[in-house]
Amino acid sequence: MNNQPWKALDILALAVALLGWGGNFLAIRYAVLEIPSWTALSMRLLLVGALLAFFLRNPIPQLKYYLLISLALIPGHFGLLFLASELTTNVSAISLFIQLNPAFALLFAWMILKERPGRRRIIGLLMAFGAMIILFYEPNLLGASLALIVATLSAMFMGLYSVLLRSMPGQIRPIDIIGWTAIFGTPMVASIAYYLEGSPFVTLANVSSQGYLAVLYSTIVSSIISHGCWAWLCRRHPVAQVVPYSLLVPIVTISLSALLLGEQITAQMLIAIAVLCAGLFIIARSKK
Repeated sequence: MNNQPWKALDILALAVALLGWGGNFLAIRYAVLEIPSWTALSMRLLLVGALLAFFLRNPIPQLKYYLLISLALIPGHFGLLFLASELTTNVSAISLFIQLNPAFALLFAWMILKERPGRRRIIGLLMAFGAMIILFYEPNLLGASLALIVATLSAMFMGLYSVLLRSMPGQIRPIDIIGWTAIFGTPMVASIAYYLEGSPFVTLANVSSQGYLAVLYSTIVSSIISHGCWAWLCRRHPVAQVVPYSLLVPIVTISLSALLLGEQITAQMLIAIAVLCAGLFIIARSKK
């Protein structure tokens, strides 16, 4: 496992990942307005696998690692994220609850990698949880409890995935992680989609260009570019240093949601964001 100093390229990769993921919540929402969640995710995975297949190395030597991270990332994180987006119209809330993944990541890192978080990081994470509690009692979200629970479970699997990345052998490239998780995850998600949503051909015949563009954005910008930057960072730096920066994603999402979807930014939401940013600052400034 590497622990290299942060350089300009690392910061650029982090910015690309956060901006791409911030817009991805809107893309997913546009997609699931027309396409059932598991079918939409199946389309995304098929595109990712097709675009990257010719650039991938033989997965057999590390097959068990690919299968493990595929289970955590594809049906676990992405599947539940798409489902949560289908269950509520509030994109901003989903983006905030997904950011609980640093808490789960640090917990799993402690359990699996023995990377014990320091007191300050624990305080920062407690502040992040506190921000979610503030948001949970936002009046506009009182009817979205199921979606928020599903989003929390999605965050848990994202945290597990981030830690599993750190346990993989060093010779595995980020592009192989992205490509093979998509390829191995496709039959998992497609089976769920067929069982819960039926044949996709009837649905896809009525999808507009906006729906397809949303899936395309989620495929290229989020799955390949942003996720590739994130995987690269997680391979270069300790989980405790990288994962907390994902708390900045909802700030991007909330801003875009207000501009493009007309979502209202309430005082309670601003308080939650402020607490979230304060927790992130403590985590980022802590040496351990």
